[in-house]
Amino acid sequence: MTTPSTLLPPTRQPPLTFGRLLIGYILLALIPYIWSATQGLEYRGIYATLLTVLNISMFAALLAQYPLSGRIDKLTKYTGVDNGMLLHRKAGEIVGLFFLLHPVLIVAPRLFIAPQKALGDMWSSIITGEVSTGVYAWALMTVFVLMSMYKDKLKISYESWRISHGIALVAVAILGTDHAVSVGRHGRYNAYFDAMWIILCTIAVGIVAYTYFYRPIIQKRRPFNLVEAKKIGASDWSLTIEKDGNFPFEFDAGQFLWINTSGNPFNRTEHPFSIASSPTSLPQISFIIRELGDFTSNLDQLKPGQRVFVDGPHGVFTLNGRSASGIALIAGGAGIGPILGILRQIDDLGESRPVRLIYGNRRYDQMVFQDEIALTEKKLLDFKQTLVLEEPDDQVEAKTGYISKELLAEQFTPAQREAWIFYVCGPPVMVDAVADNLRKIGVPESQILFEQLSFD
Repeated sequence: MTTPSTLLPPTRQPPLTFGRLLIGYILLALIPYIWSATQGLEYRGIYATLLTVLNISMFAALLAQYPLSGRIDKLTKYTGVDNGMLLHRKAGEIVGLFFLLHPVLIVAPRLFIAPQKALGDMWSSIITGEVSTGVYAWALMTVFVLMSMYKDKLKISYESWRISHGIALVAVAILGTDHAVSVGRHGRYNAYFDAMWIILCTIAVGIVAYTYFYRPIIQKRRPFNLVEAKKIGASDWSLTIEKDGNFPFEFDAGQFLWINTSGNPFNRTEHPFSIASSPTSLPQISFIIRELGDFTSNLDQLKPGQRVFVDGPHGVFTLNGRSASGIALIAGGAGIGPILGILRQIDDLGESRPVRLIYGNRRYDQMVFQDEIALTEKKLLDFKQTLVLEEPDDQVEAKTGYISKELLAEQFTPAQREAWIFYVCGPPVMVDAVADNLRKIGVPESQILFEQLSFD
């Protein structure tokens, strides 16, 4: 039995909030420019100075994208994988847009002074030999940004996207660095500045090499086997894997793993899924997976006994080291996976604090593990589930509609909103809406933990 103040002992340093991670990212991106400003180069006006700040800082921000997406344990222990990937996507959009506009920004003053020559000057700059690598990097970045924006419409498979993503990142880093040291104004005057870009580029490429070549070697030493892939609802599957060997492996309920069922750890066909089991289930680990894409639509082809490789665990959507007087679990669709894992761990611990589960779906036949949840309601001292259905069903007791602000206000008293911790998981639109509604009814930002079922 646990004490009312904490569910688990704080064995792990809580990660940085997204806001603090963003501030740190911006400061890191500014460091190269701050260094360049000490070189005492000739002042060329406000516009040229501003463009220099943007050029240097944005390229530093581009190279800082690599550790954000590299799933490096020593880094994600503080940043959190979900925060890191969110920043990777958001910052990547801004950085990509800037570099698409980079050639235009360079010739922009000439558009006002001599517009008839501006396009010619830009073309002359492009075909100059020393800037050719910059042109190649720019072209690759353009293609990559367009692919990012329209990959769903282009029906690019997840596996193809990941492979092309890695190749493009390496090429842009190398070509962009060559452009910076051969054309960049500061590098041409200071060899140490060139060395900085080369070192940063080497680290970035090294992270990609670690992800694609060294990490699979580690995964090969920790093999799993498939125990079962079973359909448990109208559109959901239960997938269970088991350790094949006596190697150390631990996780917290609510974390996620990248799973590779191809039989080859070097194959980039891996997919992230949240763990739906409690740590006491080891050596087995279970997942709840909804049929949504290429891989999830073919789960019936998986065979018991086949080799599975995993990367992780990752994520901070856990009970680990968090304190509150009550626990609210809010799940939408397949978001029940990590929420169920947390509930199972709560059950294992014999938690005495109040626990509430709000579980939403379109139809009741999409609800999973209802018998188990009903049994948990009887076992725990103060636990209650509330079902929310978009389509009414007279055969079951459930709220109709969405997990709205009004429904949340009805479920939690003002005192509970201030003192409880709220876990929210589901599709991105649902998570954003629920998190926003929680804020509107007075739940402090620091007490809202969420995980979106999207990892592009």
